Amino acid sequence: MTILTDQELNNYVSRIKLSQEKKSSYSNQIENLKNIVNKAINESKSTRVVKAIRAGSWKKGTALAPKGDYPLDIDMVFFMNIENGNTFDAEKLRNEVIAFLCQAYPNKNASDFSNGKKTIGVTFRGSGLEVDIVPFIPEYPNAQYGYQPNKKLDTGNFKTSVDKQLKYISEIKSQNSNFAPTVRMLKSWRNYQEIELPSFSIELVVAYLIDRGRTRSKIVPDARIPGSINSLILFFFERLGSESDLQISFRSFNSRSYPSPWIADPSNDDNNTLSQVSQAEWKEIVAAAENAYETISYAVTTLESGETIELWKEIFGPSFSTRKT
Repeated sequence: MTILTDQELNNYVSRIKLSQEKKSSYSNQIENLKNIVNKAINESKSTRVVKAIRAGSWKKGTALAPKGDYPLDIDMVFFMNIENGNTFDAEKLRNEVIAFLCQAYPNKNASDFSNGKKTIGVTFRGSGLEVDIVPFIPEYPNAQYGYQPNKKLDTGNFKTSVDKQLKYISEIKSQNSNFAPTVRMLKSWRNYQEIELPSFSIELVVAYLIDRGRTRSKIVPDARIPGSINSLILFFFERLGSESDLQISFRSFNSRSYPSPWIADPSNDDNNTLSQVSQAEWKEIVAAAENAYETISYAVTTLESGETIELWKEIFGPSFSTRKT
């Protein structure tokens, strides 16, 4: 039996995450953006943007180093002061935010801002950094809950809490230090397999497994240390690959039945983080996860360490290596 240890898998993670030098460089750019935006907020008398905070993979510590078609993806949430925030014109809101960004950056114009993965994309070309501006409209001043436009601007909005999302992930990270490296590996797998599985959904499945203590496989229960990176990866693949009717919710083991597949937002079980994934894309995700589970399960049982590494490479790509950098 050949089980890859946390140290061996962390050696691979060190290859796919940002180096300390790159992290410092990007951190300075992101902080500069935040400062410029907040300065513009303070100086403007007409904007309805009231504050900006960092969120997403960068804030949660699960970002990958940019590579090829996969830039460093940064989320910045713009809190908006809008009356009746649950009934807004998303396109008008988008244009308003772009106008504000043009004021903050006089050398930019509206054509510099592309459609983002969620709503409004801001691209810093030449640096490998992409920032997605996410409008958030509190239900009332200082409220934790509020509304965001759906990814497609003409498909309504959903109620959520940015603070509660970040707090939940922070609590999971404090429970198990393997959360971040596991998520990074699974994002790398997603990119290599070219499947449409949202980063937030990956984070939440891993968080759910840690939160519920479900880190042992039904098929190879003695093959891994509970809570190890190896165990979390295997259970993640088993869960997605064996459950085409996947349903995951967070609020006190919610017994409500949702359409399938469903991976809830931890601040509101009625939000599905897979809402933009088509049935055809979900079938590809299930097939990729099933294949990954079968391959890594076999890798655990082989006695040859060289064969084990080759099997992991089939799933994570030819750059997979457990050697220390």
